Amino acid sequence: MSIRGWTKRAVFVLASLLLGGASLIAFGVGGVSDSAGAASPHLVMNAENFPDTTLGTYSPSANPSVLSNSGATDTIDLNTDVSFSGPGADDYVITPGNCSGDGVSTIVLQSGQSCTPEVNFYPGALGSRAATMTIQGSADASPVSVSLTGNGTIGYYEVDSYGNVVTAGDASYYGDAGSDNLNRPIVGMAATGDDGGYWLVASDGGIFTFGDARYLGSTGAIDLNKPIVGMAATSDDGGYWMVASDGGIFSFGDARFYGSTGAIHLNKPIVGMAPTSDGKGYWLVASDGGIFSFGDAQFYGSTGAIHLNKPIVGMAPTPDSGGYWLVASDGGIFSFGDAQFYGSTGAIHLNQPIVAMAPMPTGDGYWFAAADGGLFNFGDAPFDGSGAGTGLGQVVDMATDGAPTAQAQADIPAIRAHLAGLDTSVLRKVPRFAGS
Repeated sequence: MSIRGWTKRAVFVLASLLLGGASLIAFGVGGVSDSAGAASPHLVMNAENFPDTTLGTYSPSANPSVLSNSGATDTIDLNTDVSFSGPGADDYVITPGNCSGDGVSTIVLQSGQSCTPEVNFYPGALGSRAATMTIQGSADASPVSVSLTGNGTIGYYEVDSYGNVVTAGDASYYGDAGSDNLNRPIVGMAATGDDGGYWLVASDGGIFTFGDARYLGSTGAIDLNKPIVGMAATSDDGGYWMVASDGGIFSFGDARFYGSTGAIHLNKPIVGMAPTSDGKGYWLVASDGGIFSFGDAQFYGSTGAIHLNKPIVGMAPTPDSGGYWLVASDGGIFSFGDAQFYGSTGAIHLNQPIVAMAPMPTGDGYWFAAADGGLFNFGDAPFDGSGAGTGLGQVVDMATDGAPTAQAQADIPAIRAHLAGLDTSVLRKVPRFAGS
């Protein structure tokens, strides 16, 4: 269990997107060797290393490198004169930084001049994302190649009904409600998505905040018709929703109300909810797998008409909100839309029932948590430990500390701009700055 905390927010647009025909900044990795006999490059820039970075966030270089020009005046178009290749080709973004030029996509270096471009790391997958960035400007007979290295990481939390929280992987521990005198048990949690904090919610709608999770209101002092069973955060983590077992919705901060089932006669109670990745809608799921969609959440199917071996206990959305998974208490998985099946525990004898699930930020895997803290991983979701045997009470929920990656959200090569004010509608969940 490791601790890393990152906050701050920023605005970006995606890699291969050219807005209004404008050339934006380049993205990627790759190595290019000079051909035999080629002139020595006039540009010089050293290798850059990046800290381990949680999926769904980004990090600046740990050692920003100076770009120097020993030749004639050089103009570098960051869209056309920079290329990338290698395993992490979609994971790096270069912008002008403090260099002269148009401040957006062009660097101009006079002879003998130096400046420091800004390179950021957006991991698209776990593990080593090493790459090489190749730059060849208007006055360069041969390119300069810059080695870029960084690792993508992820972690997760489990919480019990007393409010005790355990962490695994790179998820940081920011405290819990285990020592508090709770009026009602904890029933759910939501993370800020930047490995920076999380909320816990009790069945009376009491909210407990930790790390960079902000308190924005609760139903702790309201007489509820039915108990709260879950919560979800908005895409910018400036708000959250709580859902009751009758499908009543309570919204706080910038979370908007898009509808509820509070006035509908349900066949089975609501057991959970999931937000769309832009925060403009949500799904509710009932224990029979009935799905209720609101706002921009699309209906992709349900198990409402299927005879289930065990009740549905939770759901999780894909990064682009094009699908979702439902999980039953025996670990049976039901996938809809663009959600893929990566495995289940439906045929395994479990010591305790499954109570929650969480998706990988890549959309290529998921975890289940059992009531005893047992953790089951599928697809590219790693196993980094569990709450089993740690002294936790009955586990009620889990969450990942990351957020949907830019690559998984839009299925395009990478982010091409790091510029405030540009259209970010294509990026549904904005990556967070992983700076301390």
